[in-house]
Amino acid sequence: MRHLTLLLLAGMVTFVSASRADPATARLPLVPYPRQVEIHDGSFIPSTEVFLSHEDARKEIVEIAETCISDLAVIGFAASHGKNPVGNEASVVMLNLSEDKDLGNEGYRLEIGSKISITAVTGDGLFWGTRTLLQLMSPGPGHEISRLSIVDKPEFEYRGLMIDNARNFHSIDFHVETIRKLALFKLNRYQIHFSDHQSYTLPSPLFPDLPTAGRHYSSEEIGRLVDAARRYHIMIVPEIDLPGHASALLHGIKDLGCGSGGGKICIGDEASYQTLSKLCSEVMDMIPGAYWHLGADEVGYDGTKCARCAARMKSEKFESGDQLFNHFINRMDSFMQGKGRKMLVWEGFFPNLEPRVQKSVIVCPFDVKHAGKLPEDYFEAGYKILNTSWTPLYVADRTSMTPPEVIARWSPYMFGAGRSPQPFEYWRKFRPEDCQGKVVGAQTCSWEIEEKAETGLLFGDGPGFPEYGRPGKRLPIMAERVWTGSGTTAKDLLERVGESYWR
Repeated sequence: MRHLTLLLLAGMVTFVSASRADPATARLPLVPYPRQVEIHDGSFIPSTEVFLSHEDARKEIVEIAETCISDLAVIGFAASHGKNPVGNEASVVMLNLSEDKDLGNEGYRLEIGSKISITAVTGDGLFWGTRTLLQLMSPGPGHEISRLSIVDKPEFEYRGLMIDNARNFHSIDFHVETIRKLALFKLNRYQIHFSDHQSYTLPSPLFPDLPTAGRHYSSEEIGRLVDAARRYHIMIVPEIDLPGHASALLHGIKDLGCGSGGGKICIGDEASYQTLSKLCSEVMDMIPGAYWHLGADEVGYDGTKCARCAARMKSEKFESGDQLFNHFINRMDSFMQGKGRKMLVWEGFFPNLEPRVQKSVIVCPFDVKHAGKLPEDYFEAGYKILNTSWTPLYVADRTSMTPPEVIARWSPYMFGAGRSPQPFEYWRKFRPEDCQGKVVGAQTCSWEIEEKAETGLLFGDGPGFPEYGRPGKRLPIMAERVWTGSGTTAKDLLERVGESYWR
């Protein structure tokens, strides 16, 4: 834990003294940068003792205080919490819930004067306020902090990272540590690619032959993951890749296989839907949340090599396997809606083909060179989009590693093609006013990366590995863009994340 916070904040600490120089022009050492900042004359000097004061004794508020206490301890503070501080030596941080609807579900107000106060409408907002305070207090006790007023809230609701756990298995310790890092930069969604051809990495009491030997978690480990996500206000988005990328599933549940082969699920057989409903329900019982990622890319059905698929196409009067594929997505989406989940899919279905995929599905486009499957095609057909564009949001092989400088020039309304280089000749760029409410946010996607290299490639910490390319603070830069939109310049952002700390 000490390694986590000190390394993440190391590149920011050098800017603290600069923020004291001139309140009119100072920039705070914060990533992402708040929406509204007013720096006042004078300073606040935190003592070693910190008291988190809160009138509300609900479990969520108590847990926010306790989480903040453990994080403050890493940077040298001894903190406690309750209604009223004992004695007069402690620096007081007041945690308040209010009815200020202007703050929204995740916004907060941070005031630093003779005392510190954080005010929000929800526990999420209150928690994000504590993350800003942690960044400001990162130099430790006795270091001056400017007196200030911050009013802040995110531009986008969905701010995420995806880790490919199936191709390269990651330890549960890695995931827990990553959750803490995501929270520091106010990222709130953590998609884990739990299954692919290579392995199925979750426990399964219902299907005991399904978990891949030596490459899956225990129920207790998943409990640790869920507990960390709750405490750090991160929602886990599980992905069980269907109906393609399913060799590991077929190894454990052989009856799911399609007669046409190719390591894919038979989507014509009614028994497949019954089995998948049991499997997905099992995962949802383990991992609570509001979202589910179906996968649903890089797969095709010709409808002639599988008798069950052919029979389904005939009964539904489908003329192509693409129609059967859309039917499968709709069946799974209706099931997920019944479970209270919003479903995401990678790009892959044709948006104007009957039966049309339901508009409740959120689409994740990743390569704007795919004919007939461009972001604008999904926009025009009425779908909401999570920006997962390959450039600049993919972290994969060396040819797909976008430099941090390029990410700083990006916004969630820009969709890059495949491995497209500068000067962005293949990028789709949309005006915010033309797709307001259609882009729900953005997500960095790390594919096929070994655990040893993830931290360097995503956060710029740790050693580099020649086979993966240049480390960099890609995720903190992306986090600012998805929190603030284009509210800051690339130069300012790169300076604040600490370019000199990139290796």
